[in-house]
Amino acid sequence: MEEFTFRFNRRTSQSRGLVFRRLLEQAVVTAPVTEAAVTHGYEW
Repeated sequence: MEEFTFRFNRRTSQSRGLVFRRLLEQAVVTAPVTEAAVTHGYEW
């Protein structure tokens, strides 16, 4: 179902290959998330 939604939302996109490229670019420029940032305030 998620794949259908993804494809439907991008059915008229002229640059389908750029979606993956943009994802990679954001992964490179975004600072890493530490375990402390994720678990802060939770009692495990």
